[in-house]
Amino acid sequence: MVSARILFGFVVLSALLLVACGSEGEGTVRPSPAASATPTPSATPSPSATAPPQVIDGVEVVPLQIGEEVELPDDVALIVAATCQPCNGPSSGLYVVYRGASGEVRMDDLFGETMRLLPPAMSTPTAIGPYGPYIHGLALSSDASDIVVDVCTRGRCVWIDEASPDAQSTLYRSTDGGVTWEQLGVLDGKHYVAAIMKEGLLVSARGPETEWKPKYEFLPSGEPVEPPSGDSRGPLTLPDGELAWRTDDGRVLRGDGSQFLTVSQGRTVPDTVRSIVPDASGERLAVASLRLLGVFSRDGRPISAFSSSGSPRVAGWLSDTLVVGNVGVPPGLVHPPEYLGIVPAIFDLESGEARPIPHPFLDQPRRFSYIVLAVLHGPFARVVNTGSCLSVRAQPAMAAAVLACAADGVLLRDTGETREAEGTTWRRVVTPAGVEGWASTQYLEE
Repeated sequence: MVSARILFGFVVLSALLLVACGSEGEGTVRPSPAASATPTPSATPSPSATAPPQVIDGVEVVPLQIGEEVELPDDVALIVAATCQPCNGPSSGLYVVYRGASGEVRMDDLFGETMRLLPPAMSTPTAIGPYGPYIHGLALSSDASDIVVDVCTRGRCVWIDEASPDAQSTLYRSTDGGVTWEQLGVLDGKHYVAAIMKEGLLVSARGPETEWKPKYEFLPSGEPVEPPSGDSRGPLTLPDGELAWRTDDGRVLRGDGSQFLTVSQGRTVPDTVRSIVPDASGERLAVASLRLLGVFSRDGRPISAFSSSGSPRVAGWLSDTLVVGNVGVPPGLVHPPEYLGIVPAIFDLESGEARPIPHPFLDQPRRFSYIVLAVLHGPFARVVNTGSCLSVRAQPAMAAAVLACAADGVLLRDTGETREAEGTTWRRVVTPAGVEGWASTQYLEE
């Protein structure tokens, strides 16, 4: 089905696809200075506000409101992908956005250097123009500790048209939040990276156009995965790690075909779930579809629901009531009229407001939308000036065992604990892969 050459020793950590679990602590949401200069109505209805009242399992669906602009919260980092929305092209880059030591918002390119070293991909021009190597697909764990990027490195890989006969892409993996990458393997033909699971990397492959439904398998084992009857929109991963499948009529099905949840029951408009994000306790799920944002219990029962024509997405929880993701907003409301209007946002699940985060995203080229994939919780200490990597040791001592080595640019989570030893100040930190240890503050930007 899919020919693959996977490097020896391929192991993928158990994870969720494009879902970010919340962790303890809450980012401080600050109003944007731009909002005070040109106030935005705090309760501007989304275009769907005039829709007739509808319900899901007895829960009334109320309109989502577009609130005031806000700044990026403190002690939060967002993993975002730049997507060419107007041209329906592939992702052009992967970034981490966070507030630096001096308080300024940083937007670090996570994959640019690796992309620049790759050979050209598209061998012949197409209707959408020639491209160099481009991100064909990606999957990441809930905390971005494991990221797999699929880059088209030969021919023309499928995204809005047919793949060329020589299509081939290269897989790269990062376990430090996207700062360093290693080549994982090579895949031939028409495929997508779909999810990172404990069983391996789930990929999909499409046959001839007459066989429009993709087929799925785990790599490196090659074990096939059969979606339940009725699936048409690809997989999601449930909070317990189980693979689930989306349908065009708003349902999410378990592997045995039983229904986990629906966003369309009692509603007249077909819908498709896009993302499911558990909170820190795992008891509540933020669910986003093309036309709805909702909170569901862990067994799939709706708690609250908000309608929106802004195609909301969710990526991670900030607190018990705040979720980060993306939403489409009316032209001219928080951005220039010519901008497409899909912006990162913070959703208040109590008030039913989406609060756009325009900076630094609207400062970038306007042909791109920045889609939030994961939410990381700080505070952070950024590794700097090592020239190689910073040792994270078992104890605050130079002779202690090295548990990990973090490259320049890696965001370590700062636990707040420090010790003085051997004339050095040591800080207790946690690496993106979850390794906890001690690092010299000489090489940390806090």
